[in-house]
Parts: sequence; structure tokens; C-alpha cells
Amino acid sequence: MATIGQFRTVNDGYEGTISTTLIARKVRFVANADKKHEGSPDFFIKTGQCDLGVAWHDESKGDNPKPYIRVLLDDPCFPAPVNAALFEHDGRADLVWSRTN
Repeated sequence: MATIGQFRTVNDGYEGTISTTLIARKVRFVANADKKHEGSPDFFIKTGQCDLGVAWHDESKGDNPKPYIRVLLDDPCFPAPVNAALFEHDGRADLVWSRTN
């Protein structure tokens, strides 16, 4: 997995930067205060006034599950949507992604 973003917690979301070969943007994870149903995203991911994706609270599989935030990023410059995960540790959070086979 490669780290493409570093964030800090703010109020009920996250702020940080996503840096890839195509984008380098300040980004906010904004809590969805108006969830319509269980499958609705927990966060909207924004850069400036633009939407960059959505995210949900999730938990890893296995004997010792760990919480994380499942992220779906999309942008017109991407060939396809990007699946990523936001992991909190030591007062910050890293956004990582891996290419699917």
C-alpha cells in the first residue's frame, strides 16, 4: 500500500493533503450530517468547493479487527475511481491505496 495523503482530525472530520502524480490538493472529510439510510456515506470528501469522493466507517477483517475509513475517490483526470483507506494512528491519519489485481 502507498500513502497518498496525510490528515489530522478536526471537529467531526479530517483535514489534510492528497498528493499523487496527478493531483496535489488540500482536502476535507466533511461529516454527513444528513444520512438518509445505513448505506449513506459517513463523509463527503471535498477540495475547495468540488466533490472528490465519499467515505464510510469500516472495520478490518480477521481475529483482531481494526477500525478505518473506507474511501472512494473519483476525479475526471482519473482513469477509474480509486479505492483507499484512512488509518488513524498517533494523532494523525494516513490515506493509503493499493491497486486491485
